[in-house]
Amino acid sequence: MDIQEIKSRLTLANLIQYYGYKATKNNRICCPFHEDKTPSMQLYWKTQTAYCFSSNCKMNGKKIDTIQFIQDKENISKHEAIKKAESLINGSIQPVQSKPIIQTENLNDIFPKLKQSLYSSSKARAYTEAEIFTMQN
Repeated sequence: MDIQEIKSRLTLANLIQYYGYKATKNNRICCPFHEDKTPSMQLYWKTQTAYCFSSNCKMNGKKIDTIQFIQDKENISKHEAIKKAESLINGSIQPVQSKPIIQTENLNDIFPKLKQSLYSSSKARAYTEAEIFTMQN
């Protein structure tokens, strides 16, 4: 498989999904190449490229295609990135599992504290009692 075929078959949408990113309604993601709290990487679906607008990014000023994205994300050579892209196209590599936003063990620690605060808040008690009353009727 040549590079042009790889680029035509491995879409940017597939790639960002593989790495666990989700584009905003403005087609942006938090840039994976620098510390980013506000999405600064613009995704261009027509050209299958991305561009980071942050001046703090090593990729600033560069048009990033799918192979370049893999190469810099994985910190591997271009040859290795091409091989990985082929593997992604063939389906032999499963998507990266993103971590859940709230982990269950954290909820187990937080719930008893929240439950206790429910009893000590008159507004929370009144709301709960109203909801229970509504559900019963």
